Amino acid sequence: MSERKVVMEIIKDFLPKPLFETIETITMKSDFPYKYEATTADKEDTSHFFFCHMIFKDGRPTDWLMPIVYPLMAKVEHSELLRAKVNLYTKTPKPIVTGFHIDGDFDHKVLLYSVNTNNGYTFFENGEKVPSIANQAVIFDGKLKHSSVTQTDENVRVNININFK
Repeated sequence: MSERKVVMEIIKDFLPKPLFETIETITMKSDFPYKYEATTADKEDTSHFFFCHMIFKDGRPTDWLMPIVYPLMAKVEHSELLRAKVNLYTKTPKPIVTGFHIDGDFDHKVLLYSVNTNNGYTFFENGEKVPSIANQAVIFDGKLKHSSVTQTDENVRVNININFK
């Protein structure tokens, strides 16, 4: 049985500046509707929390699908949108590494888009670290286990997580 090679692509300046600025303005405003989540990757681990806005799940979109998700998905070849959400992590005194996880036990790809620059990052089980750099995307196989690492330099770390086929 051959081992499956997992591919990861990091793309700087993913969106044209006007589209990036629109998404940044929407997601960084204090009135964007984030919801408190008591756990991060592992529902049993309550050592850290984050805030999230689910834009698309189970075929149900919110009003933010068009201004946030459409510009991002227009840049990738895809056949189906499975899930899209905006994550907001708060500043911590020391970096907190959440548990390794996959977003779902189904064949898919992940587009993880950074809205702001900070010293938080996404850490992959294979040892790779992808920093949070504004307007940067990382696209990877959904079978690749990853974890979020909180930032210590900025009040918030905002990223958009999209699962697609």
